[in-house]
Amino acid sequence: MEKLGQQRVFKVAILFLVMGVGLFLAGCIGAGMFPQFTYQGRLTDQDGNPLNGTATVRFSFYHQASGGTAFYNETDNVSVTDGLFNTVVGPNTAIAGVTPEDLAKPTWVEVRVGNGVYTETLTPRQRLLGAPYAFTLMPGAVISNSFTAAVHGAALNAILTVDNEATDDDVPAALPALRAVGVAALELTEPGGDDGIIKSDLSQPNGDLWFFSNDEVWLDLDNNNDELGTFSVRAGDDALACEIQEDGDLNCSGAKSAVVQVEGERRLMYAIESPEVWFEDFGSGALVDGVATVAIDPLFAAAVNLQDYHVYLTPLGDCQLYVAEKGPDSFTVRAIGGSACNISFDYRIVARRLGYEDRRLEPYAPAQEELEP
Repeated sequence: MEKLGQQRVFKVAILFLVMGVGLFLAGCIGAGMFPQFTYQGRLTDQDGNPLNGTATVRFSFYHQASGGTAFYNETDNVSVTDGLFNTVVGPNTAIAGVTPEDLAKPTWVEVRVGNGVYTETLTPRQRLLGAPYAFTLMPGAVISNSFTAAVHGAALNAILTVDNEATDDDVPAALPALRAVGVAALELTEPGGDDGIIKSDLSQPNGDLWFFSNDEVWLDLDNNNDELGTFSVRAGDDALACEIQEDGDLNCSGAKSAVVQVEGERRLMYAIESPEVWFEDFGSGALVDGVATVAIDPLFAAAVNLQDYHVYLTPLGDCQLYVAEKGPDSFTVRAIGGSACNISFDYRIVARRLGYEDRRLEPYAPAQEELEP
């Protein structure tokens, strides 16, 4: 190869075959695919004559147009034919210190060319910019790939991330980060086949948002366990309609009802509200010679606090009854006046839920701040 001493080295083209530099490390994924791009150039002497032979090309990546410290270096030996050479730049394995965050910043490449005797550095550094891209795909086009290799960059949390960093104060107003339009809009599918669909008819001013699932729907309110999570349903004026808190509490501003089929019609049956958290159970017993001991269901007893509870009796005969004794696992019923009557009776036992004994008409404090109108 001819000496490069005072000869001029010209860089003609840098071609990105896959993604732009903001994405060229973070965006290249798949089996055997790593953050690389193709670099093509042309070497000539001072008179413009193309060179031939072998050259050593060193690529250094910086976050500054000049000065600073390179965060990635690579040296390639390239074959030059009629002045033209072609090489692939970028690591072919995951490299510590070269993360998608590094390449998301403005990046410049500095190129040094040498033949073992003379070395020339191309100036100024070249800003790495993205290649042109398509705004639309052909109808029915599919972007698909399968891979088993690890995605480059330990900081990645997803294969594709759409990040809209605009704020409500931006003018014009910030656009959505992602918009899916179609009959089903967005379909979520796992390799096993379980899938779901999210859609809304944007052509309708009062269109609904639909969620379809062929299996379960999971909602984890606080996956990182950092604070109390809440799932809220709001009315048209942003007032609270209902909320489910991470600890299982359900707070609703309306009535709680069950839809019951009654004589061919669906009717509403309403829950009885209480200022405290009570559980209740029902049963029957029978007096023998004026006395009966009723065992409390152990499962019910495990769910309530039986230090203090209520028992209501309904005699099923001509004999007055009273609760003579209450214990943690049973209560005793006797006939008034020591009568030795033998009758059946019904009872209702009411006790506070275990762990909720102190709750009574608490002020409502929303887990999340009320939305501003």
